[in-house]
Amino acid sequence: MPNEFGLFVNLDYAHKSHEECSQTWQNIMDAMLGYGFMFKKRAFVINTDQTRDEISIDVRHLFDEIQLKQPSFYSFIIDCYILNLESCNDLTLPDTSESIEVEDISLSDLNVIGVDYDLLFKQDKAK
Repeated sequence: MPNEFGLFVNLDYAHKSHEECSQTWQNIMDAMLGYGFMFKKRAFVINTDQTRDEISIDVRHLFDEIQLKQPSFYSFIIDCYILNLESCNDLTLPDTSESIEVEDISLSDLNVIGVDYDLLFKQDKAK
């Protein structure tokens, strides 16, 4: 079963020039997209059968390749982590922890318990 991982990278915009950060970001973007990640919601996202540890090793190798082209590459990264997105909560979505639980009830179940109801669509019984 595939796992969905998100790679989050934060660069040191406070201490590095905007131009250098832009070039570093482009290098990261090229490497991640070339590997098969997609970019969405500020993260590089990939669906894979690999484990978190396996994908982490591959990302480290990709970063090492960038380091060969850009010797100060790692000094631009403040944070970099991989999360299994299946176990993460998107806090921008509404909180449903206290939601009303809805259960499907068939018309025959309503008949059994004696609940009166009207159908919005009434069939013509004369046919």
